[in-house]
Amino acid sequence: FSVSLMEALPSRKKTGLTFAPEAGSERLRRNINKNTPESELLKTAAAAFDRGWINLKLYFMLGLPTETADDIEDIIQLVDKINSLGRKTKGKRPRLRISLSTFVPKPHTPFQWVAQDKEESLNSKHELLNLGLRRKGIRPSWQDPKTSLLEAVLSRGDRQLGKVIYSAWQLGSTFDAWNEHFNYGNWLCAFEEAGLEPSFYAQRERPLDEALPWAHIDVGVTTAFLKQEYRRAIEGIETADCRYKACNVCGLERWQP
Repeated sequence: FSVSLMEALPSRKKTGLTFAPEAGSERLRRNINKNTPESELLKTAAAAFDRGWINLKLYFMLGLPTETADDIEDIIQLVDKINSLGRKTKGKRPRLRISLSTFVPKPHTPFQWVAQDKEESLNSKHELLNLGLRRKGIRPSWQDPKTSLLEAVLSRGDRQLGKVIYSAWQLGSTFDAWNEHFNYGNWLCAFEEAGLEPSFYAQRERPLDEALPWAHIDVGVTTAFLKQEYRRAIEGIETADCRYKACNVCGLERWQP
């Protein structure tokens, strides 16, 4: 999100703006190749407040690879800095909504091999953030870790999950993407009936040489490139955007006419 884009928005009705820092620290943002400096985030937030916006939503992910307790604390500090900028606006008090999502490793990405954070760890992070962000005008929210666990299972599952999905449907699970319809017990029963463990699919670090269930699907980007990007991410090395820099030879160049 940029100041120029903000200025292009209609000025007569200022409902709210959403920013996605993703992580609290520059180190962790660099690891996920979203190397936005904190100074740029603060500059954009200040510009939003100056132009009359007081409702901001900040989006963060928890459980990212290489995340530490310091990164969680950095979320609190970044939110406090943005809140302080908003409070300097005369006559208006900022309203910040902090959306905390659980990182879900997905196929065909550099993090397709990593383990998802466990529920106990996520709950302790939620508690820390809930305490650290207890300020007037700041409201944190997060998704049930069980929902994110199931998302990770289905994202990185194999053919055996077909019977799990069918069994869960037979038990009544249909609109589980809606919180009011989500029934984790149905899914646990379905996994038990199939003799499978959700943690095997979601919370297991996979070796880089493991045969992955989706490896036969060619999406253009090569496995070799994903492995390279995974190693670069862990080391905190940014990969340039090929729209503006040189080709990264990811595999998609093979599909160019």
